[in-house]
Amino acid sequence: MTTAQRRRLTTAFVATGITLGAAACSSADDFAPGGRALSYDRVRTVALDTIKNGTDTCPLGLDFAKAASTAGITGAVAPDTHGGHAVSGDAGDGVAPQPWPSGVTHPPSLPEQPAVPPSAEITCAYTVGSSTVEVQLLAVSKNDVAFNLMLPRLRQAGQLSVDDLTTAYNGRPGIGETRLTPGPGSAAVARIALNGAGDLVMLVSQGSSDADRNPALAGEPLRKATETLARQIG
Repeated sequence: MTTAQRRRLTTAFVATGITLGAAACSSADDFAPGGRALSYDRVRTVALDTIKNGTDTCPLGLDFAKAASTAGITGAVAPDTHGGHAVSGDAGDGVAPQPWPSGVTHPPSLPEQPAVPPSAEITCAYTVGSSTVEVQLLAVSKNDVAFNLMLPRLRQAGQLSVDDLTTAYNGRPGIGETRLTPGPGSAAVARIALNGAGDLVMLVSQGSSDADRNPALAGEPLRKATETLARQIG
């Protein structure tokens, strides 16, 4: 399968997930309390402040050094300021429905890609010894769609084949759960409950610039560190 075909398949996953999420309409009130004091609006406010002011301290109570220690990950942890500030933010106002890319097979009931809801992103970069780690938060204003919008990054971070991406999609975490990507588990994703409408996911992985992945930053230690981070957030 070519790169273009893989991208089209990922696009179809994302679009289907947005539609299914809109139909599900679940609420954070139905799930475990982790992150319940946190709302989509607060995440967006923090992301916008990060864009404006810059910082090297990961916000929302996130402390990867403590999470790594809890998970048994060794190596000195420090903010990665190589490219500027260690923390970056982004915010999107959403995207109107779009035509399907050429070659994508879609259900007859979906004549075009569904609208993408407004979103907010925060990325915290760290060095762990000679390796790098990224903690990415993606919050959206609509329930049950953030995981699907994170799929392109999940595929890259986890170095996933098409079959692996399908497995990851079918085994996506519920709110309060943390899952590793298939294979060596080189990325972990957690879903975190929000107060009110919206959806929040956290993706933790080695930096995309790392040519050689550190096996000590994968598998169960990575899952446990991500789970700990998800519990810190607030």
